[in-house]
Amino acid sequence: MKNKIKKITIAISILMVLLISPVVLYGALVATPVNRNRPSKADETGFVQAHGRNIYDENGNILQLKGFNIGDWFDQEWWMASSTVEGFETGQYTPKRGLAAMKANPNLNDEQIDELQKLYIDTFIQEEDFKNIKEMNMNTVRIPFTCYNLTTDGYEYRPNAFDKLDWAVDMCEKYGLYAIIDYHGAIGSQNNDNHSGADDSWDLYGNDKNEQATIDVWKKLSERYKDRKAVAAYDLLNEPRRAPNKYAGKLNFDFYDVLYKEVRAIDPNHMIIMECFTFPIHGVNAMHYGWDNVSYSYHIYNFAGLKGNKLIIDFYKAMTNLMNYDVPIIIGEWSCWDEVDNWRASFKYFDKMNWSHISWTYKTNRYVYSDPNSIGARYDLWSPYVIDIKPANLYIDTYEQIKSVYLQTGSENATKTVIYDVYMETYGTN
Repeated sequence: MKNKIKKITIAISILMVLLISPVVLYGALVATPVNRNRPSKADETGFVQAHGRNIYDENGNILQLKGFNIGDWFDQEWWMASSTVEGFETGQYTPKRGLAAMKANPNLNDEQIDELQKLYIDTFIQEEDFKNIKEMNMNTVRIPFTCYNLTTDGYEYRPNAFDKLDWAVDMCEKYGLYAIIDYHGAIGSQNNDNHSGADDSWDLYGNDKNEQATIDVWKKLSERYKDRKAVAAYDLLNEPRRAPNKYAGKLNFDFYDVLYKEVRAIDPNHMIIMECFTFPIHGVNAMHYGWDNVSYSYHIYNFAGLKGNKLIIDFYKAMTNLMNYDVPIIIGEWSCWDEVDNWRASFKYFDKMNWSHISWTYKTNRYVYSDPNSIGARYDLWSPYVIDIKPANLYIDTYEQIKSVYLQTGSENATKTVIYDVYMETYGTN
C-alpha cells in the first residue's frame, strides 16, 4: 500500500511539474525586460539606427517611433476605399482589379484613367495631413505603396513613378517627421491578400521574374533615398506569407536576406524592417543571417473586445524574449477601434517597453465598413479622421462621376473621431 501511495505521489509530482513549468517559464519571459542592457547613447551617425534592442535617432539618442500609417492612399483597400468594382468579375476592389475595371469601362479612355488615378493621389493626402500628424505630437509616417503605384504591370515603370513618394518624404522632412518606406505589395503578391494590391495570386517566392522585379524596386528605392535622413527605415515587404493563408516563415526571411544584401550594397545607413507575420514565433533570428541595423515588426489586431489588453502585449513580449530577438520591435500596424480604454492601455505598455508603434490608419472612408452587412462593421472606427462617401464604381461610372467622388476625399471633408481625442489626450500636450 505504501509503495502504491508513493508511486501515486511521484506521479502527481511529475504531473504538477509538467503543468507548472510552462506557467513559470511564461511568467519569467513576461517579467524579463525587453530593453535590458540599454545604452542611453549610441554613435551619432546622422541616420536613425537600430542597435541591440533599441532604436536611436540621428544624434545617437534613444528614439521611440510613434505615428500613423497613411493607408488607403497609394493602396486603396476595398473595405475603406473610395473606389469599387461592383459588377466587374466577381472579386472585391484591389488596385490591380480597379485598373482592369477602368480599362473595361466604355466611359473612360486611357488619358482619363491616368488623370483620375492622379487626382485621387493628389486629393486624399495633402500637405495639411502631415501638419495634422505633427500637431498630434507624432513623429512618424509609414507610407504603404504597391508595385501598381510605380509600374503599369509590375515591371514597366510609369513616367515620374517616384515623384509622389518623393513628395511624401519632402513633407515628412518639412514637418519634422520620420518616413518609413513600406513596400506593401510586390508583383505576384507576397501574401495573396487584397492589401498587397492583388488578391488573385501568391507568386512572388520562387518566381525568378517577380523576385528580380522586387529586387529592382528596392535597388531603385535605396539609390533614391540613401542620403535622405528623414527616412527612418525601409520596410521591405508587408505581411509576407509562406503560403496562402499561412503565416510567415523561413521562406520569407530567406528572401528578406536577398533584399537586405541588395539594399546594403547601395545603402549602408538606413534601418531595415523585417515583419514577423503575425506572431513573434513566425520570425527567424537575425543572428542567423548576420544582419546589422535591422528591426522586427509585429502587426497586432487582437485587441477587439479585450479589456485589459496587457495580456496581449505581454504575450508578444514573452514570445520576443523566447525567440531571443536582439533587435528593436516596431508595432507597425495596430488598432483598438473605438475602445478608448484599450488605446490608453496600449499607449502605456508600448511606451513603458519603448516599443515603437504606428497605428492603422490615419484616415479612412467608413462608408463600406459602417454597413451592418460588411465584415468591417465588427469595428466602429479605425482612424483619427474619417470621411463618409459612397465609392465610385470604376466599372460603369462616367469620368465626371468618378472625379466628383475623388474630389471629396480630402481631409477638409473629414471629421475627427474619438481616436483623435485619445491621441491628443495622451500625447498632444507633451
